[in-house]
Amino acid sequence: MLEGYRQDYTNFNRALMQEYYLYYSGQKTEFAIAPIYERYGDLFTSDSVATLKRTFEATPEHFETERTALRRLLIFATNQYLDSAVKEMTEELSQYETETKIDWSGGPMTFQDSAIRIATEGDRPTRSAIYDARAKVVEGSNALRAERLSRLHAAARDSGYPSYTALYEALHGRDYSRFAGECEALLARTESVYAARLDEALRRDLGIGIEEAERPDAMYFLHQSHYDSRFPAEGILRVYRETMEGLGISVESQKNILIDAEARPHKSPRAFCAPVCVPDEIRLVIRPFGGQSDYQTFLHEAGHAQHYGGASAGLAPEFKYTGDAALSETYAFLLNYLPADEVWLSRLLGFTDNRDFIRAVMLSKLMAVRRYAAKLIYELRLHSGGDAGDAAAQYSALQTASTKFKTGESDFLYDLDDAFYSADYLRAWAFEVALREYLKKRFGNQWWSNRRAGRFLQEIWETGDRYTADEMASQIGIGPISFDLLMDEFVQMQ
Repeated sequence: MLEGYRQDYTNFNRALMQEYYLYYSGQKTEFAIAPIYERYGDLFTSDSVATLKRTFEATPEHFETERTALRRLLIFATNQYLDSAVKEMTEELSQYETETKIDWSGGPMTFQDSAIRIATEGDRPTRSAIYDARAKVVEGSNALRAERLSRLHAAARDSGYPSYTALYEALHGRDYSRFAGECEALLARTESVYAARLDEALRRDLGIGIEEAERPDAMYFLHQSHYDSRFPAEGILRVYRETMEGLGISVESQKNILIDAEARPHKSPRAFCAPVCVPDEIRLVIRPFGGQSDYQTFLHEAGHAQHYGGASAGLAPEFKYTGDAALSETYAFLLNYLPADEVWLSRLLGFTDNRDFIRAVMLSKLMAVRRYAAKLIYELRLHSGGDAGDAAAQYSALQTASTKFKTGESDFLYDLDDAFYSADYLRAWAFEVALREYLKKRFGNQWWSNRRAGRFLQEIWETGDRYTADEMASQIGIGPISFDLLMDEFVQMQ
């Protein structure tokens, strides 16, 4: 049974990632995932989930690898059982965003283009107006998003769990309530340094105080447009190539990692990685528009691509396509934050007077971490079976308090990741700091220019998704993942 299941599981993942790639790269105008779910529907019926669960529970504890493999397949089947319950609505939401235009002077803009426009618009009233128009588009989909969420919760209960939260705690063996408590501690410990640094930066760069700041200002502030000339769109692929060369990795020789940089009207404004066939066909997609945020996002996705592209071809399928998301996000963040390294900036971009920029990058990172800590706290409340009637108000209050940018209620369902992915991001931020410090101690502060560091990374990438982030940290000798180093890094910001 398992061998046939694994083959269909592989084919399903390939078909889904291919559709994801074609749609978000702007090569298709319809996100046709429902036919894929129908074709492979036997993989994630309630009977299939129950069979995998029984097989897992019947496998002796000392068969560690087999139990891990079965757990991965069970996680996959359960996730897809839930996704299948809402597949038509997921398609409809994607179609809505593709087809809806935002009317603006000079002609309509796509929903995707509006995000770029807000991030790069220096005139505050203009970016606020574009943001408000974009928010109306989001609000137009909230009824459908609410129905989708309700069906996900019902599917979780149909799977035998009291709530959506309980399902994911059981699948991953995590206590999200305890983790939310750690997030609250992180928010409290970084509150004063964040507020002080943000107020200073906003007054200097945007001419407004922290009490005036709003969400569209955050999008513009995070882009750091006044540094755009340092990060030209045409230089992003060169910087990536030379960074990897420093690690002894030739991008040109990696025929399995295919870079799609072609401009298309409906292409996602954010770079992304689509692991269509691990490790043989990895799509690294970018729509270059320049600026430091574009560089960081592309380097982040390149970290995913190197992880998936470096996985051993001999791994079982479940160790290629279903793993602990925090592990791959850790590798992504490792490259993502290279622009916070003063020597890297000097060598790769000739950016020598970079102290103020690095302070800005670290402040933006702290903002992102605090935002996601608040997201997890909010998602835990939303998914735990309580009254969700005031969810929009809770979202607005938590995001405003954590980021200090006044955030409206429109995004309370749009800014929501399935399966508690916010927790995986937070665990990855914590692991990345520890991994980076390990690399510095073993290979020097400029580890990114050390071929031995490159070989070490290739060795751990080769294991694909066989291990969780916590297991990999233990194998390396870093120890348990915690927020301690991450909080220290922020509190010590200069």
